[in-house]
Amino acid sequence: MSQHGGWDELVVGLCDLAAKYDAETFLYADVVVLTSRKAKQGNDSCSIRVTRFDDEAARIETGWCFDMVWDYVADDRSRPVPALGVVEAICSGNAEERCLIDSEGQWVGIHLNAWAPNGDRWQSRSGDQVGVTQEVIRRFPRWN
Repeated sequence: MSQHGGWDELVVGLCDLAAKYDAETFLYADVVVLTSRKAKQGNDSCSIRVTRFDDEAARIETGWCFDMVWDYVADDRSRPVPALGVVEAICSGNAEERCLIDSEGQWVGIHLNAWAPNGDRWQSRSGDQVGVTQEVIRRFPRWN
């Protein structure tokens, strides 16, 4: 199967997601920012920044610490490219960030999770997992 995807196709897909989730889109050189039109409540994440990382991957940032690099080029045309799937998971309320805290109250690691209705799931972990006594979990709200 041939590869599909590319930065320009990802940008078009992000604009489509903005329309689907009633968000504004701001386009810059190698950066797309999606911002929810829904009124921000408390610590809700209201924007996602997608930056071209290289010729096949993009950095996706939102919330306190949600920072993932995922491919926007894929072999399987029947599924969305991973970067687009992660952004849709955030917009649809199917993503969360977990901040790991040790017994002294220090932030020592993070877990990031995003999942799609089609069964795709993306995870990222960083930091020290030993000595964690508390997790602060924030699930991102649906944008529409």
